[in-house]
Amino acid sequence: MKKNLSVGILILLVGVAVAASLMAQDKAHPAKYEYAIVKWDGPDRLFYNLPGKFEMKHLAKQGVPVPDGAQNEEFCLAAASNIMAQDGWEPVNLDSRRILYRRPVN
Repeated sequence: MKKNLSVGILILLVGVAVAASLMAQDKAHPAKYEYAIVKWDGPDRLFYNLPGKFEMKHLAKQGVPVPDGAQNEEFCLAAASNIMAQDGWEPVNLDSRRILYRRPVN
């Protein structure tokens, strides 16, 4: 009985020591991000809410025409995601008409 109790306490102590030594994330330096939102608002019109500025862009004026048969909203948001990805933005959340992006701040 005493041997089983001793083994149980030893296993418990080893488990606590291992759990305490494991760190899922370095809490001394948490990642910092900046956020942006792209909103579709019309046939080819997109609103870019970027850190420190706001832009309204028409994809047709940027040389990206919406193909025949494509849904405007889906095509425009996909094109905006490709443009944002080139600048290092990654999508975080998707709504029916807008996408939230983030990128690490150095």
